[in-house]
Amino acid sequence: MKIPEAIETAIANGDESRLQEICDGLHPADAAAAFTTLDENQQLRFAQYLNTEALSLIAGFLPAPESADLIAGLEKEVQSAILESLPDDIVTDVIQEADENQRQTYVELLSKEKKGAAETLLGYPEDSAGGRMTTAFATLREDMTIRQAIEALETTKEDAEILARIYVVDEEYRILGKVRLRDLTFNSRSTEIKDVMDDEKLAIRAQADQEEALKMMLKYDMLALPVIDTENRLLGIITHDDALEIQEEESTEDLEKAAAIFGERDEEGYLKSPVLSHFKRRALWVFFLAIVAILSGLVIFHYENLLERVFILAVYMPMIVATGGNTGAQAATMVIRAMSLGEFTPSEFLRVVWKELRIGLALGALLGVLIGLGSWILIKTFISSETLVIMTDNHELTRLVAIVGIALTIQVAASTFIGAALPMLARACKLDPAVVASPAITTIVDVLGLLIYFSIATAMLGLGPG
Repeated sequence: MKIPEAIETAIANGDESRLQEICDGLHPADAAAAFTTLDENQQLRFAQYLNTEALSLIAGFLPAPESADLIAGLEKEVQSAILESLPDDIVTDVIQEADENQRQTYVELLSKEKKGAAETLLGYPEDSAGGRMTTAFATLREDMTIRQAIEALETTKEDAEILARIYVVDEEYRILGKVRLRDLTFNSRSTEIKDVMDDEKLAIRAQADQEEALKMMLKYDMLALPVIDTENRLLGIITHDDALEIQEEESTEDLEKAAAIFGERDEEGYLKSPVLSHFKRRALWVFFLAIVAILSGLVIFHYENLLERVFILAVYMPMIVATGGNTGAQAATMVIRAMSLGEFTPSEFLRVVWKELRIGLALGALLGVLIGLGSWILIKTFISSETLVIMTDNHELTRLVAIVGIALTIQVAASTFIGAALPMLARACKLDPAVVASPAITTIVDVLGLLIYFSIATAMLGLGPG
């Protein structure tokens, strides 16, 4: 029997010992994953059946809203024990996600030390470095010996979230450097900390965006990133597991913006998020793009007479439009990705758009030649002369396929240029480049592609649009 099914069976049978046995045999992350699949009533009974230790472990692996729901249904003594056992950054997340009348209750259940840490973290925006840090870390003084340092760490070893990096601070709590646990292990006990410490002082301000913290940790390959205040005093650290969560959140946010989905994402997950929440996040931008797309219809209406006389032009309209949208989206994706990795800045606008323009011209020329030549062969092979005369209004087939090839070349070049330019202009204007990604660029190049196509056809065939 699969884990979720076994848990559901134990809950349905009211078998507390079996449920405890199942959860004891699971990694807390697997038990947490199973918990999220249960309905509201099952989750309540799940929480009531397990002991405090198991609930504490599981709560640490749940999304904050799920942890808040789990804790809300428990007795105050159990709530206090679980909150006290959780890392302070997770406790802060739980408090933020709890009902408004429940938040103060949770704060009051905390010990003085835990309460102070939570209130400090609650003072920073959720998506800032300060909002993502933990205050559970270890510090030493540079004038300590390794023997003194180990004795000091004995008192904090259970509270510190990470001991692989131990920070050396002065009297004002400013960072002087760091030591590793192995530095303490493999050196003489009489050696002073200042003789074995690394004087690296890389840190980030608490008010900085969490994405900047992530970039810094990736750039410098950091296991933990110190967070400091405006006076350069050490406030907390962002650990590698926090960095992974930030990376997931930022990637999801960029992906959703690229798909024209806006607003704050529900942490409960797709299935548990209300339909209304999904609707609100999608409706406005989709409506706006639909209005903009009407321009494509107006362009076609303007050239209605041209299409009636040379009907074969209509065959290539979807291809011209789709190819422009695809190449524009490709260029935008490449540019947004490169900017996010810090490979260039908006000041290098001309270099980037010139490169993409050349790529677009090469792609467009190749596609134009292949599509033009392939169309000429296929039409000559499979379409009768009488049908061809009707479809082309007695115009030369060679000229018609040349129109397609030239229009495709220009459309692809223009689309790659726009796909590269718009995200960089957005970044220069302090906007999120993902906002102008696929849907917006596709809609713009759709209209542009039709204008290019019909304008070239009108000029080369000597026909007016109306």
